[in-house]
Amino acid sequence: MERPRWPTTLAVVTGLTAIYVAAGKLALRVAFLNPSASAVWPPTGIALASLLLIGFRAWPAVLIGAFLVNLTTAGNVATSLGIAAGNTLEAIAGAWLTRRFASGRDAFERPQDFQRFLVLAGFVSTAVSPTLGVTSLCLGGFTRWSDYGTVWLTWWLGDVGGALIVAPPLILWGSRPRPGWSRLQAVELGAVLLSLCLVGEIEFMGYLLPGFSRYPLTFLCIIPLLWAAFRFGPRETAAAGLVLLIIASWGTLRSRGPYGGFAPNASLLLLQAFMVVTVIVAMRLAAGVAERRRAHEALRLQAAELERSNAELEQFAHVASHDLQEPLRTVTNFVQLLAQRYRGRLDRDADDFIGYVVDGTTRMAQLIDDLLEFSRAGRTDRPMEPTDCRGVLEKALANLAVSIRESGAVVRHDGLPTVRGDPSQLTQLFQNLIGNAVKFRGPDRAEVQISAVRRSGEWLFLVRDNGIGIAPEYRERIFVIFQRLHGRNEYPGTGIGLAICKRIVTRHGGRIWVESQPGRGSTFCFTLPVAETPGAGASGVRLTGP
Repeated sequence: MERPRWPTTLAVVTGLTAIYVAAGKLALRVAFLNPSASAVWPPTGIALASLLLIGFRAWPAVLIGAFLVNLTTAGNVATSLGIAAGNTLEAIAGAWLTRRFASGRDAFERPQDFQRFLVLAGFVSTAVSPTLGVTSLCLGGFTRWSDYGTVWLTWWLGDVGGALIVAPPLILWGSRPRPGWSRLQAVELGAVLLSLCLVGEIEFMGYLLPGFSRYPLTFLCIIPLLWAAFRFGPRETAAAGLVLLIIASWGTLRSRGPYGGFAPNASLLLLQAFMVVTVIVAMRLAAGVAERRRAHEALRLQAAELERSNAELEQFAHVASHDLQEPLRTVTNFVQLLAQRYRGRLDRDADDFIGYVVDGTTRMAQLIDDLLEFSRAGRTDRPMEPTDCRGVLEKALANLAVSIRESGAVVRHDGLPTVRGDPSQLTQLFQNLIGNAVKFRGPDRAEVQISAVRRSGEWLFLVRDNGIGIAPEYRERIFVIFQRLHGRNEYPGTGIGLAICKRIVTRHGGRIWVESQPGRGSTFCFTLPVAETPGAGASGVRLTGP
């Protein structure tokens, strides 16, 4: 990084010195307790913001400016040097602590960083200047030691206000000078400032409603600040706090507002305490809202990226599975042809090997088909629509007609409702659950009972069977893809069917689980959203094999 040339540094130091001197001389005009101690001290905020924005090379401006302000106000060269040294060390300490522990100029974007800035730059480092300054005045004979505590408190509270009310808007606007508002946001911000000025005028100045400012209604000032915190961010909130400080100080100095009836120094101290607390609350809230807004935007981007990635993965799985079918179908056909023509013409081992190949290619074809179904189950390109579950069940039973007839299974259902869903996917859901009930039947004839119960905004479906059941420790595992509880020689399958069921139910915004005990059958439960349509009744139907 190229170091700035000395003419640039000199220009920066000169400009900051002039600004510091002007602000300091203006603030000392309201130094009622002591000529060198004011309850309102913007130069602290100017110095802190300068060191954070420009760098520590700006410290000579603080030193020179503070020396000139005090030398031309009260005291001598020695006391002015002591006060200037305190102001400079305070600014350096505040800037260093903020950079080291509170993310520097980004201290107002996160609640944790703002809290560190509040403690370190707002309360801790600001104790340096009053300590050195008041001590210098006492040693020089310009302040009595008996007044040390009162002068120190006035000095410190003025510096706290400068660090917490003046510095934040300078830092934030210096870091991001471009507003970046839309037209609607600009109008809304104008409304915020208008309401802030109106409340400030009524409460602290009283020109519009004379006498109204005597009532203790200063809490109304927090409303525009909270509006800015919620709708905009730390930058606009800090600027609103500074505007309120200017209005409130102007009215209080003219003995108006709730604090105008006290002694001049006491009124400024009370006002400063009120402003510090109010701005702290608003800035803390603004930092929290800004962090939540960034987190929400990050989640939105991650969700969009995840959706894109899932779409690409599903497309890849679909294309890959589809492209695998053609060469596999060729291999399967030729191996089956080989088995038909040459069975018994080769040795026994060759027949076994050919049988293994035929079995493997058949299972591979089934696995590819199931993977295609699994990829289709997650697709969201087809819209949801009111779907009569009776028609869906009839299609599923028609697809399972052969296995139901061969096994002699009995499938019954009570009244089934109309739900909001994808008809083809719901058909697949019922088909897989009923097919599993038929496949994993016990020694008795398979019996399947399907029912539905209305619960708030969803339907709870129950698919009961009298099959072999499932051990409790496997109730979650069975919904994981490729998970099997039995060997292929016992029960055929690929271990994808229930994973497809879970994906379909999840896509519909529901849940699926199983209640089962070994040897006592199983009840698969899943929920689907309600679709309020007229005539959604149902009647029981009994389907059996011959």
